[in-house]
Amino acid sequence: MDSRLIKALGRELGLDCIGIAAAELPAEVSTEPICPLAAGHGEDRWQPKRLLPACRAIIVVLFPYYHGQKAGKANLSLYCQSRDYHQIIRDYLTRFDAAIRRRFPDSRQVAVIDTTPLADRYLAQRAGLGFFGDNRCLIHETYGTYCFIGSLLTTLPLDADAPNQRECRHCGACAAACPGNCFTGTSYTYERCKSYLTQKKGDLSPAEIAIIQKTPLVFGCDECQRVCPHNRDVPVTPLPEFREQLLTHIDAAALESITNGQFRAAYGNRAFAWRGKKILLRNLAYLKENGETPPPFPAGPSG
Repeated sequence: MDSRLIKALGRELGLDCIGIAAAELPAEVSTEPICPLAAGHGEDRWQPKRLLPACRAIIVVLFPYYHGQKAGKANLSLYCQSRDYHQIIRDYLTRFDAAIRRRFPDSRQVAVIDTTPLADRYLAQRAGLGFFGDNRCLIHETYGTYCFIGSLLTTLPLDADAPNQRECRHCGACAAACPGNCFTGTSYTYERCKSYLTQKKGDLSPAEIAIIQKTPLVFGCDECQRVCPHNRDVPVTPLPEFREQLLTHIDAAALESITNGQFRAAYGNRAFAWRGKKILLRNLAYLKENGETPPPFPAGPSG
């Protein structure tokens, strides 16, 4: 089935990055290093029919989130400065699903975000929406790495787009900037990624603490994206939800004065809230132990 009508329905919602992937991912997904925080492992990562047995295609959507504000005092990663992207993506996919069912009443769709076992970056690459950087990020030719991924598994027999076969420049900028020195030759060690460590529970080792102390962020890490040449001059997201209600900075005083319930009420709609305030306070303390807060750096793409 021609996918142009489906993509047109998405564009009516403001979604301009839509591709179609076949109903199965290639088996080589199983050999890719998996982030410890990933929701799925093994065969679950490339078997969409385990979520929708009648799945015949996958409608993949990219959600650009770069908002264009270079907040020099930010200590929260760009990806969690807006309202929780899971909520935003789910809202869009719900409306997209409704639009499809109005046109194809017998169809069935299942929305997936990064909380499902599927390997979302591979879905996007197979749908022709981007290629992989050395830092394992998906790179879109217009919006760079600043994109979230959401998909609709569908029973519609849509024609798949050609997978994107491009490669990044392999310039080494991300490896040089990485606070955790995650890159070793062609391999990547997620366990030393600062973004992962800021979300890891419990007390961290001295080596892990030192990684967190290298940059000002208390949650997430934008370093490899900040220096990536594919992110140079990326446009501001056309989706208003990622430009509104921005929160760029959080401090210990604001957290210590509230209960866990008050924290959930105040920040429950933020992507950093899922780990709770204890993790944030721990990370803030690690930065304070460093003697002084590391100097701020530009939050947007480097020039």
